Amino acid sequence: MINTGDFLERCLNRGFNFYTGTPCSYLKPIINYVMSNAAFSFVNAANEGDAIGLACGAALAGKKSVVMFQNSGLGNAVNPLISLTHTFKIPALLIVTLRGEPGGSKDEPQHELMGKITTDLLETMQIGWSYFPQSREEIESVLEKSEVFMKEKKLPFAFVMRKGDMAPYKLNAFDYTGDLALAEPIEDNCNIGNNKRPTRNEALQIIQSISGEGTAVIATTGFTGRELCMLEDRGNQLYMAGSMGCALSIGTGLALSKSALKVIVVDGDGALLMRAGSMAVIAMYAPANLIHILFDNQIHESTGGQQSLSGKVSFPDIAKGFGYKHIFSTDDLDVFNRRISQAMEMKGAIFIHLKTNPGVPENLGRPTIKPEKVKERFMNYLNNTY
Repeated sequence: MINTGDFLERCLNRGFNFYTGTPCSYLKPIINYVMSNAAFSFVNAANEGDAIGLACGAALAGKKSVVMFQNSGLGNAVNPLISLTHTFKIPALLIVTLRGEPGGSKDEPQHELMGKITTDLLETMQIGWSYFPQSREEIESVLEKSEVFMKEKKLPFAFVMRKGDMAPYKLNAFDYTGDLALAEPIEDNCNIGNNKRPTRNEALQIIQSISGEGTAVIATTGFTGRELCMLEDRGNQLYMAGSMGCALSIGTGLALSKSALKVIVVDGDGALLMRAGSMAVIAMYAPANLIHILFDNQIHESTGGQQSLSGKVSFPDIAKGFGYKHIFSTDDLDVFNRRISQAMEMKGAIFIHLKTNPGVPENLGRPTIKPEKVKERFMNYLNNTY
């Protein structure tokens, strides 16, 4: 068993100051410590996969991130660990608790299988790992091992934490700010008619017209990123590949880490429904520089046009419940143009819902630059601008 401060202060000395994840009783000392000390930033995630997205957003801003969750949630994180951190080569330090450890203390039955396969699963995903340090003297050596791996492989490294590895740490009083004042959604011309609604491409042209220096654009997986790149490939644009539904978490991690930057997340209805819990972070941490745009065409267009589940969903009301400060909804391109121009001058998390028609430009290509290079170019833009 080691002292919480001994471990975390050494992490801080190495630059690890952005923490995110989901709770586990084994992790309680670490979470309590980082929540109680101003030198650390802690963002509570809705689930483990979203935590990976938040950490990647912070990493794009130049921060060194730590993601914490129990091994039962490792399955939730598999998709972004494989198709986000691996595809874009984004390292992060993971702390994964070993619930259901073979030969360990009795645990709940749902942990039994994952306890047996946790380290095998990490190795299959090409994630480096070691057991959590058992003594104060081991801390520096295991941290050095993790940093060497992350630098060489550009992939996450995991500490596997067993029960009793960390001494208890009491949480300081939580600052509860009271009930949230909910915004009222503003709906403009939402019944213009399907045949008159804009295409995604027309809306992307407007986004590019206002997203110059001082902005960053995160485009969700599928046709959105491909069309944005086709219109004009820019250094301030990140085109998601895989990790469907993680665009908002990445944008939130970036917005919280670069407060002077205006971050525009361009989402899709199917992707957002996959990880709608990521919207809850907006209310809790209130990034004042985030614009969340949702293109809603009610289909999964890049996979063949299958119907999505959004036809009976009121996204503006959902955004209201999750605590966005400004909420707009329309299916009129001129109104969308006005609202996004207004949003660029507003403070507070903003949700703009645009109902669109299906439609893909003829001979739509794919980005010719590899995801890792897109990431590096994007980070260079951020470092040179902010």
